[in-house]
Formats: sequence, structure tokens, C-alpha cells
Amino acid sequence: MRRALALLLIAGLLGAAGPAVAQGPIVAQFWYSFGGKNREVTEAHIKKFNESQSKYRIEGTFQGDYFQALAKIRAAAATKTAPAVFHVIGEAMPQLWQAGLFENLEPYAKGANGTNLEDFLPGQTQHTYFDYLGKPPAPLFALPFFRSTPILYYNAEMLQAKGVKVPTTWDELHDVAGKLTVREGSDVKVYGFEVPIDWWFWYAMLHEAGGSLLTADGKKAAFREKGAEALQFWVDLVNKDKTMKRPPGKDYNAWEVTNTDFLNQRVAMIYTSTAFLNYMTENAKFKFGTAFLPGKAKQAVPTGGTFFVIARDAPAPQKEAGWAFIKWMTDPAQTISLSKATGYMPIRTSAVNSPEMQDFYKQNPNYKTAIDQLRTAQRFPFSPGLIEIQREVIQPNLEAAVLGIKTSAEIMQAAEAKANEILGKQ
Repeated sequence: MRRALALLLIAGLLGAAGPAVAQGPIVAQFWYSFGGKNREVTEAHIKKFNESQSKYRIEGTFQGDYFQALAKIRAAAATKTAPAVFHVIGEAMPQLWQAGLFENLEPYAKGANGTNLEDFLPGQTQHTYFDYLGKPPAPLFALPFFRSTPILYYNAEMLQAKGVKVPTTWDELHDVAGKLTVREGSDVKVYGFEVPIDWWFWYAMLHEAGGSLLTADGKKAAFREKGAEALQFWVDLVNKDKTMKRPPGKDYNAWEVTNTDFLNQRVAMIYTSTAFLNYMTENAKFKFGTAFLPGKAKQAVPTGGTFFVIARDAPAPQKEAGWAFIKWMTDPAQTISLSKATGYMPIRTSAVNSPEMQDFYKQNPNYKTAIDQLRTAQRFPFSPGLIEIQREVIQPNLEAAVLGIKTSAEIMQAAEAKANEILGKQ
């Protein structure tokens, strides 16, 4: 009897206190947009982060290209089901910040588990990516992830065979493209130059021509004259000189065609992203080089790629996990391995200056071009209308000039009027 009572007492005590229950890791979702080799690299680093500690677990999900993922983020945010951490293109960030989607990262960056913000490369951070147009900078809500610039890729063997140098100006690009074009009768066997008819490259040329997207106060569009000059350069190369191939397709389909044409030696020079450097290096059967984009009034280049952000409406533990992941992914060791595996730029000064990266650049000088070209980087205006001007005003209308549907001047005049409508609603 006494033994039974003792057992009951012990059971009661155990029931009241409960046995020790092992707590699992805090799980947070990460949505990303990279395909192919870059997707493999991203997933490998997510796995490595999860294996590096036991407190957090990041579950990564591929969400399509940048713009497909952006649409999904907007839909998820509307129902407060956005992932704790995701990455977005810079042009979309002012609008999403104004809509209240992003967590302020300053308390995280400056907290006990913070990071050295001074070590991030100029030209790659939120505050060096944007021109705040006389307004106070927004709080820190984004850290660089995979960051890129457009660069000139050239078939070194073709240039050597024709005895021409890598072009550094628009005039030189025009002349070299003509010399590198190979014709058989009325057919073009090899084009001298190819570039996707895309906002990113147009934005570079707008600034190279001495222009800007908006006025100094950000209230009006200012790209009509110089934007038309940039677009007309393409129009003449395609239709008049017939030395530039117009890649078919929209958005990244055109980018893929351009890359494939270069690898198949159907074109001697292309503009595309430094993000494809590893892909080109692994697949090119010829010697190629990289260089700055040729300039006109000046040399200029936009930066691209994406930034890490945390969803403001995510539960606090998931935000904590998201920050731990972002901090780890942006540490020097990870940005070095990410850059070497993809071609995207390292995002920290200490990483670029490390013996490991310096030795890598000596062995692979093509990877250094984008870093050096940052000194010509042009900022984007911090305007909520920026993504609409890009996606709805400029991007869908550029090709019409190349196809001869409208003139460059007509397209830019209409685009400027539409951009001013958007800006007027802010």
C-alpha cells in the first residue's frame, strides 16, 4: 500500500512538472530566385548554415525569377504570410519599404549579434545603391546579397584575329563591332555585338550619355533626350549597320539567348551580367575576357542583383532566425565562397582584400572587372515609382524602336510623360 502511494506521488510530481522536452530549432522560411548553378550554390549555403549551428533552421524555396518572386512576395504580404527572410531587386525596394513590408535592420546590425556595416563595399549597400534626392536616407532595411554589374564579355581570339582592341567608347564599340562582323553574302555569320534590349543596359547608357533618370529633387523624369540617344545607338547598330544582333524573347529569355550566342561563337562581344562569369568560364571553348562597359560622355554602370530583407510582419523568433542567416551569409567567408562559385561580387572590403580573393583574382582576372568597375557605379533614385518606371514605362517599350514600330524620340517622349504621371501620384 505504502509502495503504491509512493508511486502515485512520484507520478503526480512528474505530471505537474513534466519531463524535460528538447526544444527544436527555430524554423524560418527563405524565398530566393536563382536558377541553374546559382540555385545549387544558394541551396548548398543554406545547408551549410543549418549544419553550422543547431539553434535555427532555414528552409529555402525557389520562387522563380526576380519578377515572379516579387509578385509572390506582394501576394503573400497582403495576407501576412510572407517568409521571414527573402531577397529583392533594388528597384523594388523603395515601393516595398513605403508599403511597410520590411523590418528595420538597424537594431539587428548594431546589436549584440550585429555586423560591421563599415566593411561592406561602397556601391553595393542600400545607402550607396540609392540617391535619396535631398531627402534623409531611409533606415537600414536591406543588406547586399548577390550583387552584380553588367560587363563587356569579348571573344579574345576573334579580336586578336582581326587585330582590334577592346572598345572603351561608343565610337570604338561601333567600329570594332563592324570589324568583327562576318558576312556571307547577305547573311551574317558572326555578329560583332549583342545585348538584350533591357532596362539595365539602357540605364547604363543613359548615364554614359550624360543623362539621368529623374531631376535632382526626384519629382520629374529627366531621361527623354539622353535616353533617346542611348536607344538610338542600338537602333543604328541593329538596323543601319547590321553589326548588332537583337536577341529574341523577353526579360531573361533574351539574356539566355545572348549568353548562348556568345558561347557558340555566333557573336564576338556581348553585354551581360557578371553573375554569368562562372557559367561562361565553365562552358566557353575559347579564350574570352571581360572589360568595363564602353562610355560616351563618361563611363558609367548600374549595379544589380539583390538585397536581403526581413518581413516586418514575421513572428519575432523567425526574424531572429532570419537575421542570423543574413549575418552568416554576408560574413566574409561566405561572400568569398559565393563569389568564387558564381561570379557575383564579394560584398565586403575585407573579402576583396583577403589573400584568398587576391590570389583568385590573379588566377582569374575576369572576376575582378566588376569590382574595379564599381568606381563608375551610378545610383538609382530612391523613389516609390522606380519599379513602375522600370517595368511598365521603360522596359516594355525599348524594343519598339529597334523593331521600327516607333522612333527612339517618340518612345522616350511618351515614356517621360507616363513617368511623370507615376511620380505625380507619390
